[in-house]
Amino acid sequence: MKNKKVVLASLFIGLLLTGCATLADARNAKGKGKSHIYNASFDTVWGTVPKAITELHLSIAGDNRQEGYFLVQKGITAFSYGEEVAVFVEKVDDTHTRVEVVSKKAMATNVFAWNWEKPIHNKLEEMLNAQ
Repeated sequence: MKNKKVVLASLFIGLLLTGCATLADARNAKGKGKSHIYNASFDTVWGTVPKAITELHLSIAGDNRQEGYFLVQKGITAFSYGEEVAVFVEKVDDTHTRVEVVSKKAMATNVFAWNWEKPIHNKLEEMLNAQ
């Protein structure tokens, strides 16, 4: 009986750990997210992204302007184990900037985790249009 409990506990822990995403996973998924080209300069978009993220109650875990990305997290809530997000900002030309958002569930089995791609793009669109 004790061995059965150990096996079941091991399987449960294995399921919990399987499919966990990290910020590195989100960053490495470039090209697999939702992208949009905004009618704004790179500098304008780069300065607006942190404001949009803050308004959505997400946290910036890091950024790299030279490589053009923000790493964003949403912590654990009553309904989710959290989400890992990468926002890529790329200059198209002087007046256009491409933004790609990749959103990953912190735990793959979490059916209640948000996909932040659309909310981030919607907030960026709203804020850039207001400028």
